[in-house]
Amino acid sequence: MDYEEYLKNLGELEKSALLETFNIGASHAADALSQMISKPVDVKVPDLKIHSIKHLPMELGEDIKVVVYVGLGKDFNGHAFFVTDIQDAMKLYDIIMGQDLGNTKEMDEMAKSAIMEVGNILISSFATALSQFLGIIIDQTPPKLAIDFLPAVLNFAIIDIVQYCDYVILIGTSISVDEIEFHEKFFILPRLEDMKKIVNKLMEGL
Repeated sequence: MDYEEYLKNLGELEKSALLETFNIGASHAADALSQMISKPVDVKVPDLKIHSIKHLPMELGEDIKVVVYVGLGKDFNGHAFFVTDIQDAMKLYDIIMGQDLGNTKEMDEMAKSAIMEVGNILISSFATALSQFLGIIIDQTPPKLAIDFLPAVLNFAIIDIVQYCDYVILIGTSISVDEIEFHEKFFILPRLEDMKKIVNKLMEGL
């Protein structure tokens, strides 16, 4: 089977199955974030794309971003990222701290720590949902946070992955709290053999 050709032409049925999986993860993330900030939080995954890695800059932009990174291992190897704009990150921190929006003017260490935890919760929830969908174990490294131009942050992961697989799973993520909605991005760069696990599982359902 030409796995890359299959991914390039993934049908709506297969995309829906993956969307449903990640929306289960979104529900768990919402519960965890609600407990973290003691406020109702809604997390949804309205959009999922599988793109060539070279299209990432067009999808995410090349300006400075706040990026949370978690490495994936055990039965599924790859890299997972949560990406948000600096302004959104500061607004999220204001909400977490119960402050007026606009109170935070820079990403100090406390703000970085809080946003890293938000990203970690989201990535962990999505990874757990994927592991249950595939029936495998996915280990996760401790999270790391970077604030930099996106290509610089992603460079190490792309160098690692591009020799195995040219594709990335890009997940649009909507976070709603205090009637404010944030539209963020989550994506996974898997190795080819692990992307094959996803493809094979999707084909089982056809």
